[in-house]
Amino acid sequence: MMISAKNFLSDDEKNAVVSAIRAIESNTSGEIRIHIDDSCSEDVLDRAVQVFHHLKMDQTAFRNGVLIYIAVRDKQFAIIGDKGINKKIDEDYWKSISYQMQQNFIRESPSKAIINAVHQIGKTLSTHFPDLDKFDKNELPDEISFE
Repeated sequence: MMISAKNFLSDDEKNAVVSAIRAIESNTSGEIRIHIDDSCSEDVLDRAVQVFHHLKMDQTAFRNGVLIYIAVRDKQFAIIGDKGINKKIDEDYWKSISYQMQQNFIRESPSKAIINAVHQIGKTLSTHFPDLDKFDKNELPDEISFE
């Protein structure tokens, strides 16, 4: 069977990723989304930016959304953050998270690689954007989106 965005993760793995996102977002006003495409026919970073805007991640109150974009067949991914978070981190932060995620893709299952990245990003979001208002609404869906 050819791997595709929809079967890249099992249902249990998808649930584990969504649970990790929900747990992280309970401690921050930040938003994390995962988007999985079958393939990417352009520069992976350019595609990630398109998806970021399509998912309205640039419309959060604190501009603190983070997207993990994955193109399954091309074995490419990108991690990007919005203006709010990018003002608070150094320029090598996303490269560091991406490098660790790449190593985890090699050593672990895809779901563990994604969950580890979600946890690392979550720590940073919690530090810079703590959920001071426990009634903070979840601005974006937590479910994985697909092409």
